[in-house]
Amino acid sequence: MKMKNLFLGIDIGGTWIKGAAISIDDYWRLKSNNPSVRLDQIIAKVEKTASPFSEKTSIEDFIKAISLLAEKVNPENIPFSGIGISSSGIINYHGTRIEKSMENLNLLKKGDWKGLLESHYTCPVTIINDNDAASIGMAELSYLQGFSTIGVMTIGTGLGFSVWRNGRRWRPGGRFPLLGSIYTPEGSFNDIASASKLSGLHKDRDLAEVLSNPAYAAEREKYFKNLAGLITTATIIYSLDEVCLSGGLIDATLSVNLDIKGEILPYLAKTPPELDHPCKISIIKEGNLLQLLGALSLIIGEYVAQKYKQLPEYNEITTESPYNQHLLLHQFKAEKIVHVLFDAENEAGEDLKNSITKIARTAERIASTLGNGGRLIYVGSGTSGRIAAMDALEIPCTYGLPKDKIITLIAGGVADAAIDIESNFEEDASSIPEMLLLNISDRDMVIGISASGSAYFVQSALSYAKFRGAYTVMIQNSIPIHPPTFCHTIIPFYSGSEVVAGSTRMKAGTATKKILNFMTTTAMILNGEVIGPYMTGLACINNKLISRAQSILKELYNLPEEESLKLLKENQYELKKVLGKLG
Repeated sequence: MKMKNLFLGIDIGGTWIKGAAISIDDYWRLKSNNPSVRLDQIIAKVEKTASPFSEKTSIEDFIKAISLLAEKVNPENIPFSGIGISSSGIINYHGTRIEKSMENLNLLKKGDWKGLLESHYTCPVTIINDNDAASIGMAELSYLQGFSTIGVMTIGTGLGFSVWRNGRRWRPGGRFPLLGSIYTPEGSFNDIASASKLSGLHKDRDLAEVLSNPAYAAEREKYFKNLAGLITTATIIYSLDEVCLSGGLIDATLSVNLDIKGEILPYLAKTPPELDHPCKISIIKEGNLLQLLGALSLIIGEYVAQKYKQLPEYNEITTESPYNQHLLLHQFKAEKIVHVLFDAENEAGEDLKNSITKIARTAERIASTLGNGGRLIYVGSGTSGRIAAMDALEIPCTYGLPKDKIITLIAGGVADAAIDIESNFEEDASSIPEMLLLNISDRDMVIGISASGSAYFVQSALSYAKFRGAYTVMIQNSIPIHPPTFCHTIIPFYSGSEVVAGSTRMKAGTATKKILNFMTTTAMILNGEVIGPYMTGLACINNKLISRAQSILKELYNLPEEESLKLLKENQYELKKVLGKLG
């Protein structure tokens, strides 16, 4: 009998540990975009066991609880291909350990329980914050879309919170947005929002009874008023367009047919002066299933990435060897150093000619992808990621492409990418959590950039994007001896070794910027965003660009300056609108 790839998802809560299993086939059923396939059909069997945590609980007790749960979820004892775990607390960027947690989960910061699970089940285990898991679940179900800033609140024992911004986790300084840790005279936001604390009003801790019994009307009113205050605070602090509520609280309200949105909205009716719009809220009916879906999606992605990983040995990486090991740079004067750099750059520029055909074919694919409503997604680390981010930022304002159609992922996060650089092996981490938040599909195109070809952050992104049906391209220094299976094609830039060995911000960086410039500019021209030598979709966001638009109108239609300015004003300074009306 053929064994199916079965994956275990676990959500560790303060009260319960929940679990569910899913096969690759069932996962693809969910991702088929068939509206008749619901999440509760795919994750049909959710089991739970009481959280074993106490002062006397050992790692062995915890492992035993997980084993009992796994037996309930998988009575046929099919070997797991991977285990994804969702837990509250601060999880490190690599998804390998819990660094900080609420007091009742302190046990999970101790010992190598992850290693014990991997040894017991002979499969990989990865960990993710429960609210990040919920965000991934929402992305997988297409709740997170567009160029928006969305706050995801998971309400259970405490208040989980994360920010999704145009497809990415938004963490300035690389830190979790610990909304629940904000303190007030009435307690922390965790305490105020706690559904578990609300259930404590009932002698049997029955949350459904508290939410439905008229005897608790006054307590419910106070709770929802306070919850509205938390939503308003989060909207102000993080400039949110929307707040999505999920978790155990939502499960409980749905079980008693309580319109939680209707309960909260009256307290959000008045827009605070700090906001330009009312607080918008959405209720995510999948509740706690989101964390399980997020954990399962994550481990499936990690399984795919590990399967196709192909990291070169250090001595195989040409960008690590010097351009000329006999150059005594430390003895040169400034002008000689510049001459050496100039000559090396020119050599690299000439060698790039060998990739022109591949660059052109890729540009055609980009044009087709964007023309058909798909997205162009760059993935890089260090210099590669920053160069890609610069291209992604400039294309919308230069050619009018919607901002959510070209996105960059950078190892370590994008919030501080311009002023900070990853410093904790982020290049070697998996990008699967970031990729899942983008809900990659076969309409998209993913381009990874790694001068050496060794960045696992990039390889894992391409592996998973290819698995999801997207067309994938790797931009790197050269074609490896053994072509990788994690992407469809490679564009080599042949920059070779660097004058300062390993400093790929130099020749490799220059070559990368050239390739991205060539590809996206060509794609925009192919998609009709240029007439002659003139851009037609530029954003008139400053005086220079308004003058440029006027100059374009003069060249194309011989319009006087006053008339062109009048037309621009009438069309909200959108040049493309003016050109459309002029025919």
